[in-house]
Amino acid sequence: MSGLIALLFTKLSLPPASAIRGETILITGANTGLGREAARHAARLGVGTIIMGVRSLPKGEEAKADIESSTGCSGKTQILVWPLDLESFASVRAFAARARKHVVDDGGRLTMAIMNAGIASMQFALSDEGWEKSLQVNVLSTALLSLHLMPLLLRTGERHPSSRPHLALVSSDNHMSIKFPERHADRILQTMNGEEQWKKSQAAGGPTERYGATKLMDLFLAQEMANRTPRDSRGEPLVVVNAVAPGFCKSDLLTREKTPWILKVVQAAIARSSEEGSKTLLHAVTQGTEAHGKYLDHQAITATGKIASDTEALALREKIWGEIIAVLKGVDPTVPTEF
Repeated sequence: MSGLIALLFTKLSLPPASAIRGETILITGANTGLGREAARHAARLGVGTIIMGVRSLPKGEEAKADIESSTGCSGKTQILVWPLDLESFASVRAFAARARKHVVDDGGRLTMAIMNAGIASMQFALSDEGWEKSLQVNVLSTALLSLHLMPLLLRTGERHPSSRPHLALVSSDNHMSIKFPERHADRILQTMNGEEQWKKSQAAGGPTERYGATKLMDLFLAQEMANRTPRDSRGEPLVVVNAVAPGFCKSDLLTREKTPWILKVVQAAIARSSEEGSKTLLHAVTQGTEAHGKYLDHQAITATGKIASDTEALALREKIWGEIIAVLKGVDPTVPTEF
């Protein structure tokens, strides 16, 4: 069972407190929507430290106060609010440096990282870096941060062998229905970065076409990083990396853009609440090694869409990975690509 119908009939659950108690979890986009509710769940479960990556510090501090008030976690769970603007590579690098200081210099942990922040743009717009905004936020900056966090997750695992670190990238079941005509281009990212191509692809695939394409790339990122993750003497990954689809939720994702009325109607009628959908994020970062490199939907390992599993998928994935790394090396020569 999948798709919108599964939203009505799948009961989600939280992981046991023992899976998260005392650990450190980092969540991007944590001041609102799924990220905020995932942080709230984590606080109730007794997590040791929550690192909230937020675009707006005042909104982040308000979210922190709300979580502490609703959970009574103050004095038990440390909540750190750090600025993170995924439209800026410099901001991502500064955030990564702060995470490195936390783990390497200050002796802190980084046990779980959830790359939740993202946008669903319905209009073409460029970031100050010159990239179409959803490409930058959902893909390039998310990849840059994920790659910088991997060595910190590995270091935590070395120092605390009883805790196997996790990295989850938020994907979407929308990847199953996209047309993605740009996949045939010689330079996929550059082709997607043009306004005329944006209009063509949206016309062919519908209003969620670009969002679905970026979430396909996040799935590919998770798979490629999983392939590069070091393993222990038993062949088990030292960090569990996966991609998670929270399902259609009543989050803030559709409130930032002009959204077709039909999407808002469907969202109001059957979408999960942010409180419910956020359970999938904590599920993803508490699974065993069987979830490594997998796509999780409705809290279960699920087959990906045809575009991510057919005979051309591997070549497409490797091409997109190569293009992403080339862009990131251009803006940050220090970004690690092997671990």
